[in-house]
Amino acid sequence: MKNTTSKNSGSASPWLLTCLTLAGGALLLIQSHANDAVSAINGKIESNYGSVNDSYSRGVAASLSIPVAESWGIQFDSMYQHAAEDDFYGLGGHFFTRKPDIGLLGVFIGGIKSGSSMDNLAAAVEGELYFEKVSVGAFVGFDHVDKNGINSSFIPRTNNHDNFVLANLYAAVYPVDDLMVRFDYTNRLNRNFYDLTVEYQTPVAGLSVFGVGGLGDGDFYQLTGGLRYYFGKDKNLKRRHREDDPINPLSGIFQSTGQAAGQNPNKPTTTTKKKEFIP
Repeated sequence: MKNTTSKNSGSASPWLLTCLTLAGGALLLIQSHANDAVSAINGKIESNYGSVNDSYSRGVAASLSIPVAESWGIQFDSMYQHAAEDDFYGLGGHFFTRKPDIGLLGVFIGGIKSGSSMDNLAAAVEGELYFEKVSVGAFVGFDHVDKNGINSSFIPRTNNHDNFVLANLYAAVYPVDDLMVRFDYTNRLNRNFYDLTVEYQTPVAGLSVFGVGGLGDGDFYQLTGGLRYYFGKDKNLKRRHREDDPINPLSGIFQSTGQAAGQNPNKPTTTTKKKEFIP
């Protein structure tokens, strides 16, 4: 009984921080003056390449953000990824309100379908608070997972569960306006993940480079990087993140964790023969 109590109390802190962030964002947005949630129609497209759990991963993602009222906006997200000898396709959407000098509050619904492993659908509330050099945010909701092909050694609870709580807490630091260093904690599929993301907007208008490194339960790791191009008005990276499109969770929260969980244990492993050197 003592061990159970300590585990429950330890896991409660992320949920408490999540709720406080979302509640604080809601109060500030309600009390603030009206402003545009999206500065203008804008979007972004990215490509990435790297390694997730000893499997090469490559893909693309895109977002389109549209203002719909004085302080409301919508965004459409998409993603394609090839990893773990499988193809992953994702679609999602946001509906949100935002004050660029204060924060964001919205809802997200989306999901990922793969060729032969895991499929899932998620609905979540998202919130951000903006400070001079730091943005903090939370993404919390419900995650429904199809058990077909799930690697139960990675997610033991899928033997008798298919619904999970999803939570992501993050802090993004801007040492300069065109450089972001972001720290993420994610609890998904009853597992813990820790990521470090660095993004730098280059002197080429709209073009940034990024890299992501992460560790997690079940010996999970990822190391990926890529290019991201922003469409819309020319502005620094911090302003893009606070005035234009919200984060695309399909290419962040779901991408690497989904690949790891979706590695099908029933697939035959392929062995590569070493090539002989012929002078």
